[in-house]
Formats: sequence, structure tokens, C-alpha cells
Amino acid sequence: MKAAWGLAAFAAALGVAGVAAAKPVQSTKYTYYTISGDSAVEIYDAMIRKGPKVNGAKAYAATSATTTQDGQLLQGSSCRIEGYRLKLDFVIKLPKIRNEKVLPASERKRWQQFSTFLKTHEETHRSIWMGCAADLERKVKAIKAGSCSDADRKANQLWEKMRAACGKKHEAFDAAEQKKLMSHPFVQLVYRRATQTHGAKVK
Repeated sequence: MKAAWGLAAFAAALGVAGVAAAKPVQSTKYTYYTISGDSAVEIYDAMIRKGPKVNGAKAYAATSATTTQDGQLLQGSSCRIEGYRLKLDFVIKLPKIRNEKVLPASERKRWQQFSTFLKTHEETHRSIWMGCAADLERKVKAIKAGSCSDADRKANQLWEKMRAACGKKHEAFDAAEQKKLMSHPFVQLVYRRATQTHGAKVK
């Protein structure tokens, strides 16, 4: 069984970058892929089969974001940007069991804990992106340029640096969470049951 997380796949619709008067705004939509099974092992296997792919790898859940930036470049003695807006629209995809009641009570409890764990994990990815976006806004506000083309170029450079730096933050977060994942009661139960089943088949 392969453990996989979904890093936030960040798709950008990049308009004009500029000065923001407020923090980035966001919207979040939750979507679900349906899984079924009569045991923790079957549920886990269903996640592996039907779960989303992130950068070509299987994942239990995933967060995607579309970012839009708007503003008007105004050239005077220097270039300034008015009406700036940065917005992030997130889509968080999570697993959902068709009928949880078919699971034994103890397995159902562990599954519910795991489901909450996945949701919290993906929402933390969202928080990381929001922090990165806020940092970008602060840096863009400080841009000083003699021409609007220079201002736009500097803003785009900051954008690319932010994406790279934020990607590293996501990777570090996933690495730290991997330890929690492997020790989670639901995952531990799945591995125990899978080992027992394999052992029975060998005999």
C-alpha cells in the first residue's frame, strides 16, 4: 500500500499585479469522491483506486487553487497601480464512504478520525497558500518603478519566487505529516489487517 498526500496544485490566472489595500480573499469549495467497502482494508484500497492524482501520484485528498489578480497600471512621474485585487479560489477534494454503517463500530470510529485528519491536512495547505499570498502582496506594495513595464516585470518576478518558496513549504509540511499519517489509528489498523490477510493466504 502506498501512502500519498496531495500537494496543492496551484493554477494561476495571472493578471496585473499591484498594491493591495487588504489581505487576499478566498473561497473554498469541497468536492468528494465516493468509496465503498465492508472493512477498513477495503476502504483504504478504494481510496488508492479512486483517489485523485497529484503530479501523477496517487493521493488520498487534494487541494487545487486558482488565483486571479487585477489592477490598473497608471503612469505618471512613476508607475502606480490602482484597484488591485488578489483572490484565491480553492477546491478541496476528499473521500466519502457511500455507507459508513456497514463498517464495524471500531473501524468506523477510526475512519471518521482519519477523514477529519485528511480534511485538516488539506485546509492547512490552504492556509499555507494564503500566507504566501499575503507575503506576495506585502512585497508587491513595496515595488517602485519608473515605468509600468518595469513594475509589471518586478511583480511577475515576485510571483514566480513566491510559487517556488511556497512549494517548498508544502513539501516540508507533507514530510512532517507523513509521520503522523503512518501512526494514525486507521492506517495502523489497515496495515495490521492487511498483514494478517496476507499471512493467512501464505499458509
